[in-house]
Amino acid sequence: MMRRIPVRHVRSLRHQQGLSLVELMVSMTLSLLLLTALATLYFNTSRARNAFANSGEQIENGRYSLDIMSREVELAGFFGLSNLESSAVVSAPDLCATDPASLGFSGSPATVPLAVQGFAPGTVAPCLPNLLPGSEILAVRRVSTTPVSAAAVGTPYLQTSRCADDTVPLVFDASAPAFKLRTKTCDSTVPAELRAAVVRIFYLAGCDQCNGTGDGKPTLKMAELFNGGFRVQAVAEGIEDMHLSYGIDLDGNGAPDCYIADPGTDNSAICTGVAAYDWSVALTNWHNVTAVRVQLLARTAKVTDGWTDQRTYDLGRAQASGPFRDGYKRHVYAQLARVANVAGPRESQ
Repeated sequence: MMRRIPVRHVRSLRHQQGLSLVELMVSMTLSLLLLTALATLYFNTSRARNAFANSGEQIENGRYSLDIMSREVELAGFFGLSNLESSAVVSAPDLCATDPASLGFSGSPATVPLAVQGFAPGTVAPCLPNLLPGSEILAVRRVSTTPVSAAAVGTPYLQTSRCADDTVPLVFDASAPAFKLRTKTCDSTVPAELRAAVVRIFYLAGCDQCNGTGDGKPTLKMAELFNGGFRVQAVAEGIEDMHLSYGIDLDGNGAPDCYIADPGTDNSAICTGVAAYDWSVALTNWHNVTAVRVQLLARTAKVTDGWTDQRTYDLGRAQASGPFRDGYKRHVYAQLARVANVAGPRESQ
């Protein structure tokens, strides 16, 4: 027997027939608009986050580079507890010298190397791999701030005498039997402390990871004297230009009287404060450097969408750097570092 559907229920089914085509199209359009807005918001947020991270990394690299270089300059010329830097003769070793006899130390007469020395672009430096052709170079020389009681094989050490009966004021060698100088007690059983030689050279390389063709990232690097050679490590990537200005003490009071790019040349036309100063001896001029102004140009690791760098950057040279007309963002970082071990003793004279 067939069941008969009530009339009222049939009418109810007829009223629940779903969305019309127009309603469906309007819903789909609104949904697409909403999805487009959300996608745009996500894209802009992601791009802003990447740009922020890019700029943050650039700031960190620039400031970290300044911090490392400034601390090394401030320690430059430290040659132990004896005031050798101000009392000894100074020498200018070859930039890539590694042999202990060539590092600028001598006991008779007492001789120590320059605390800081700069080298112009184009300097031949086989110990500095991937050196950018336009890079300036800064060499810092000193001894370790931490003394040791026994010499390690292959490492050159400085030993300074505190005993008036010792025949030489210092011994610099990589052989343990050579170290016979004594402390102020002049007890032969208590030898004077040993401090390892430190040579650190800062320069710009064209790559961070330089295997094969390299990654193309300009990088501040440091070559350090180690086990009879130089080992190179990256300080910070993205540093694509560096300019160094040297503060010269012309009157012997420890304070720089003018800043110049190359103390090895005659700068009498620039530094007019002390007319009687003799610029003819380049070694003396470098020995009178009591401060170094470090200026770095750092760029982001990645390009920024929609950005073209049309700016110029003043690093203290006669001509500004740029414009580069690429997608990297850049910033100049600068800091003045005092060569305390050279300037300090002069202030008390």
